[in-house]
Amino acid sequence: MTTPIRSRRRRLAFLALGVLAMGTATACNDFLQAENPGAVEVQDVSNPAYVGLIANGPIFGFQQAWTDMTYWNAQFTDELFNRAVFVEEGQIDRRELFSDMTYINAFIYAPMQRARYLGEDGARRLKSLLGDTATRDLRVARALAYEGYSYIALGETMCTTPINVGRPKTSPEMFADAITRFQEAITIAQAARTFVSAQTPVNNNALLATDSVLNFARVGAARAALNRNDRAQASTFASAVPATFDFRAYYSDNTTGQRNRVFERLTLGSNAFMLNTPFLAMAGDPRVPRAAAPAARANTPLAPSSYSTFSNTVAGADFAPIMSVRLASGLEARYIVAEAAGPTQATLAFVNERRAAGLQAEVSLTGDALMAELRDQRSRDFYLDGHRLGDLRRYRQFYNVDLFPKGPYPGSTSGQVYNETITCWPLPINEINGNPNVGG
Repeated sequence: MTTPIRSRRRRLAFLALGVLAMGTATACNDFLQAENPGAVEVQDVSNPAYVGLIANGPIFGFQQAWTDMTYWNAQFTDELFNRAVFVEEGQIDRRELFSDMTYINAFIYAPMQRARYLGEDGARRLKSLLGDTATRDLRVARALAYEGYSYIALGETMCTTPINVGRPKTSPEMFADAITRFQEAITIAQAARTFVSAQTPVNNNALLATDSVLNFARVGAARAALNRNDRAQASTFASAVPATFDFRAYYSDNTTGQRNRVFERLTLGSNAFMLNTPFLAMAGDPRVPRAAAPAARANTPLAPSSYSTFSNTVAGADFAPIMSVRLASGLEARYIVAEAAGPTQATLAFVNERRAAGLQAEVSLTGDALMAELRDQRSRDFYLDGHRLGDLRRYRQFYNVDLFPKGPYPGSTSGQVYNETITCWPLPINEINGNPNVGG
């Protein structure tokens, strides 16, 4: 974070404003509905009466940051093609990235760093306020899990990431730090589950809540481990997740801070479409729907399968102001297990199951061809939900498979090309100038 953001008052303002803006939106299932007790003054931040506010801060912070990162990373990769609305958006599409670009800090770096801090600070304050019970308090586990996901998001997106004006960390270091947070979250969530199970009568909603946070952390840990190419650890975490598990981020149109950026840019603005992307050829797969009319919106994505507005029809349905987006799931855990296992018969069976979901015929593949099909199915199942940049970087680094757009930039009349050397976002200029450990 930059030097100005380090002030105590600024941090507390982020925390209070975050939860005030959240309203009824949550990033969990209904039984994890967050309270909204209002803003807290600086001098009262250590008052136990405000535990609910502190616990809710990481939820809002991450949801807000995640939707921006999802949209801009979709344009950065091959999920969306820009309609040349603004200069910097075309540069992002071509991966012509510079530290002084305004979009990097405004939409990518600062929001997710803020989300990371809200998780870190929230967990620390909750531990202090809750005392001995913090080791079995689900609110602490949830704050740690959101912090872990913020580390994943930054690790998958940024080339390097300083933490609290420290030295820039590499992506593998960020993923290792994420796993540490997830492991602590898992331990606390398991303790919470044991405590709830021992009560008479058992509160089933509370039990479901512990399972939700527990599996949220397990999927995150598996994702981080896979990004480190630790397939054994990734599989261990992922194998413990039920196939039916689903964890979501929630959005509304009450304020711009609660609005999902994909809805805003595609449904309200039609600012990007599928032309010149590999997803254009996936017509007929209900997981990757697109608008057919009017002409101005042709091939603009409609709600894919991670969104609550998904209709599971080829015709598709639009995004909506009030909707949720799948953030972690048993489906993702199964993909992680399959990628970690390689081209086995179980992987083939899973691929054919996913092909059926896309109205595709079964295949009989082995070896590299099977893994390529697994990657293709993964791209369809997780279209526009924040997985693609991390996936493309992992494929390139560990499998020597480069799926980033390359060559001449479609539609250019001046010889523009994709910058094939760029596969991650550089630090913004304010971090470079404000952090003595970066060395600008």
